[in-house]
Amino acid sequence: MQGRRIFTVLALGLASATVQASAQSTGTTPSVAQAKIPTRSLGAVTAVSTDSLGARVAVRPLSSGKVLVNDVARQRVLLFDASLKSATVVMDSGSSGANAAMPMAIQSAQLIPYLADSSLYVDVSSMSLLVLDPNGKVGHVMALPKPRDAIFLAMGSVYGVPMADNKGRLVYRGVIINPPKPPDPNAPQTPFGAFRLPEQPDSAPIVRADFDTRNVDTLMTMKALKPGNMSMSTGKDGNFALKVTINPLDTGDEWAILTDGTIAVVRAHDYHIDWLDPDGTKRSTPKMPFDWKRLSDEQKQFKIDSLRPEMEKQLKAQGASLPTIPTPNGPRRISIEFDFVPLNKIPDYEPPISPGSVRADLDNNLWIVPRTAVGAGTTGLLYDVVNRKGEIIERVSFPKGRVLAGFGPGGVVYLLNTDGKSSLLERASIR
Repeated sequence: MQGRRIFTVLALGLASATVQASAQSTGTTPSVAQAKIPTRSLGAVTAVSTDSLGARVAVRPLSSGKVLVNDVARQRVLLFDASLKSATVVMDSGSSGANAAMPMAIQSAQLIPYLADSSLYVDVSSMSLLVLDPNGKVGHVMALPKPRDAIFLAMGSVYGVPMADNKGRLVYRGVIINPPKPPDPNAPQTPFGAFRLPEQPDSAPIVRADFDTRNVDTLMTMKALKPGNMSMSTGKDGNFALKVTINPLDTGDEWAILTDGTIAVVRAHDYHIDWLDPDGTKRSTPKMPFDWKRLSDEQKQFKIDSLRPEMEKQLKAQGASLPTIPTPNGPRRISIEFDFVPLNKIPDYEPPISPGSVRADLDNNLWIVPRTAVGAGTTGLLYDVVNRKGEIIERVSFPKGRVLAGFGPGGVVYLLNTDGKSSLLERASIR
């Protein structure tokens, strides 16, 4: 059991590292062939934070114009005023009592919209949810109907942005946990004995958790992104080694929930959307235009060479925080190695989407940044804006160096202006 828990932490960390590295190494110039869809620039920036943030944040805009920000890497939650000029720390790694949510194996990367202006912060250590009021104060603590899902709810870019529906039920991407297989008698001994890694599922459910009845229902399923094929061994010194073999173009479906409760799953294999409407109707809309790019072996190798140093950096950072494992022979370290699949195992076409590429605005449109929609030169990300009919109604060009962080009331969008190490929060008008 201890081995499965540690494997879960490792797998989530590797998934996060792979997602971050892929996001920083992907991108080509958008095709002129799709020029029939109107393209415009994002509206003007109207406010910029004075306080610096880390490179990973979760933003929760409030109806008052204030903004709660989970500054993940710096282990704090801030409350910005409407001007973004002043920020108050409402939770940090030194908090005590009900606010002691920060010290944990997996740092929560979420601020989940809940009823009205309240928000949910995932406390992985207690497998529960802290309910924050509009001032960032912890009002009360709620137990999850499936406590083991806390660790998955905490992962932002990997598992999407959960949200409560109008009845207070939490909709999020769950995880299928396959039962462990019997130990392989021919496998090398590990600190856990002849332990066999659990098989990683290739699909994931989107579920709805009811806090009153404690029921968790599966609403839809989606293709899951695997962090890589994993194998483990034990060296002569008894230390534990995990090897990950990565496909740089592997991807999964992405999802989002609209403000009216509609669930949208963007399918990675052909760029169409499957929908679940609030009345329970399931429907599919046609494939959307996408700039399919065939990749030569040279281009595949270039992607590997570009991704390798970023993966090394991410996994080195991940490895620095990995725990030692107690064994009868004393504590043993964990090390991570990685490699890439052969070129003939890499898809011949760039997939349409990557993890964390789909968000929903407050007008029930999806904003999707395709993998091939990264501009060159002075241009930045180019988002497809998709309506409930599955139609790309326009494309919106962001300033260079900015990524979408969230949407606020009154036609407001929040951006993260980042250099990969630190960032500033900006507010802009959608038009």
